[in-house]
Amino acid sequence: MRRLRRSATALGSEHRIIILGVFAAMFAWAMWAGLDLFFYPDKSYQELLFQDLPLREIISRAAIAASFLLAAVIVSRTVRKLASAETRAKRLDTCIRSVRAVNQLITRETDRDTLCRRVCEVLVERLGYARVEIMLDGAARGLAESTEPSVIRRETGPDEPVAVPVECAGETLGELRVTLGELPTWDDDERDLLVELAEDIAFGVRNIGMSENLAQQREELQTILDSISAYISYADSDCRYLSVNKALADLVGIRQSAWIGKSRRELFPDASAESLSMHAEVIASGMPRRNITEKLELPSGTRWVQTDRIPYRDGDGNTIGVIELSIDVTEQKDAEAALVRKEAELRQAQKMEAIGHLAGGIAHDFNNLLTAISGYAELAERRAVETDPIVEDLAAITQASNKAAALTHQLLAFSRRQPLKLAVQDPNAIVHELCGMLQRLIGEDIELQTSLDPDVGKIEADASQIEQVLLNLAVNARDAMPEGGSLTISTASAAETEQPSEGWSDSKGGPSVRFSITDTGVGMDERTLSHMFEPFYTTKSPGSGPGSGTGLGLSVVHGIVKQHGGWIRTETIPGRGTTFRVYLPLCPVKAADSLASDGESEINEEDLRGNGARVLLIEDEEMVRTFAAHALRDSGYEIVDVGTAEEALEILDAEQFDVVFSDIVLPGKSGVQLAEELTTLRPDVRMLLSSGYPNRESHGLQPREWGFALLDKPYSVKGLLEALHRVRN
Repeated sequence: MRRLRRSATALGSEHRIIILGVFAAMFAWAMWAGLDLFFYPDKSYQELLFQDLPLREIISRAAIAASFLLAAVIVSRTVRKLASAETRAKRLDTCIRSVRAVNQLITRETDRDTLCRRVCEVLVERLGYARVEIMLDGAARGLAESTEPSVIRRETGPDEPVAVPVECAGETLGELRVTLGELPTWDDDERDLLVELAEDIAFGVRNIGMSENLAQQREELQTILDSISAYISYADSDCRYLSVNKALADLVGIRQSAWIGKSRRELFPDASAESLSMHAEVIASGMPRRNITEKLELPSGTRWVQTDRIPYRDGDGNTIGVIELSIDVTEQKDAEAALVRKEAELRQAQKMEAIGHLAGGIAHDFNNLLTAISGYAELAERRAVETDPIVEDLAAITQASNKAAALTHQLLAFSRRQPLKLAVQDPNAIVHELCGMLQRLIGEDIELQTSLDPDVGKIEADASQIEQVLLNLAVNARDAMPEGGSLTISTASAAETEQPSEGWSDSKGGPSVRFSITDTGVGMDERTLSHMFEPFYTTKSPGSGPGSGTGLGLSVVHGIVKQHGGWIRTETIPGRGTTFRVYLPLCPVKAADSLASDGESEINEEDLRGNGARVLLIEDEEMVRTFAAHALRDSGYEIVDVGTAEEALEILDAEQFDVVFSDIVLPGKSGVQLAEELTTLRPDVRMLLSSGYPNRESHGLQPREWGFALLDKPYSVKGLLEALHRVRN
């Protein structure tokens, strides 16, 4: 109907031009008659207009009139075509601009519904359609309608929409529906244009769908990567990061978005050249590098990772990037390091144990020799006249023996084989008693200070051994301050968090008392710190001072503290000083109240005489046995001496003795075994045991645990007589 109206309009215009041509021909005929009137004035106008003319004249005039009519027709058609061409050109330009606008929308929009809606609006606004609708998946995704009255004529009823399928690669996605309305022009070319637009829309919709799917896949992939505890990154050939997972970002402390586009050098200025070169090597060779252990220095601390670098290739197989996958192996490295330390500690412990056994064996034999040497010297001194010059020589022998005995005690303390005389002790009292001697020992150029906590509590310890610990540490501090300085000794209750460190695993832990010995000396380097407790290790040169170069001071401290169930911490700064913190277990109040001191009262010289009391002496070392027998006989004892426990048992079956005095370490049965057997066979027997090496592990039990008195070697004549007196009484 719309096309018929357009044809009628065009036909009416052409008739008007033809009629004008007929009038033009009639006007030409009249003008011809007017010219005749001018040339023939004797004739009237009517005569000239309607006179009979020759046939030739009539044909001539008719031809002229026909020419006018033909010219009018030609002009009419030319004008109409020119107007149609101009209208079509304008319409074509509008269509091209619309297509361009639609294509811009297709390249710009990322949402399918928004694209469809905007396309419908462009087609309505620019091409003048009455209504445009895009159907996808059976639902309207875009709709636009014109509001111009000239476009939609309601009285004629709505037009049927032109439906164009929205297809891409043979797949129909939906339909483009266009209601034309009152358009100036419409033809098959514009329909073909709609078909192309529908194809473009289909392409755009499909790309958006693919982009959405790709974005969803990337999001899902990133979610998967972020859920993995391993550290994953992807960097291009220039080592610039394109993606990292959450675990890696959290580890480094840099948000994920801040990695993108940054190089490793920009993010990690201190990155090793080796890691950068491995990245370049993978790019160049196209071969992966696996199981590379790397150290990362991060604000949160040092981390160790094991990294695989895998080449990332494009569709042509070219390496365009590197994927790095790292696993945190810090705990494994720490465990390996701890294992190495434990192995070193085990080797050290084995070495210490071996040296301890050696020291204990030497101490046992040496104490026997010292017992004989110092004993005979004391006997000779007792028998000599005071004015005799030999008395001074004997005193020198006794003094040298005492020094040798002190060295033996140090060896036993180092090897943790020195028997402890435990009693409840006041830490502050130990420091007070030691300070007077310490000031003379360290010299006037070193200021001695104390800081003692009055509520520090009590410890169960051997006071002499703890004094030895403080003394050795003070001497070490003195040697570390050759030009003077300050030495501070303090006591305090240790905090609950202060527990044994590595290397002190057999310490008791728990509530403890802390002794701190702080100097302002030269401090220690790492090497010295790692070897300081080793026996015979010293940084002092021979002859640099009293006791220099022995290397036993700190090893003795180590042994005594371990024997008390404590531990030591050391803090040192080269050039600024050292602090030793000695921790000893706190004695519970109830235990402190129940424990008694080992203090013993003085005994009169006359009470030490034997007065004929019988003593069975069992000693395998002949020199010691001879000395002890002489000393006891001189003091009024009746002595029977043997070298083994078996011989002693034979004699005990036949004779009675007031005291059995036995060495612990004997060939065959030990002195402890002899004491156990006698306790069963002769409950009334009184025993005194002696040893230069009272080792619980070797002999099963501590003699004190059975109620037997113990006399340590080397012992003096007076010490022997006092011990026998206490056993008898």
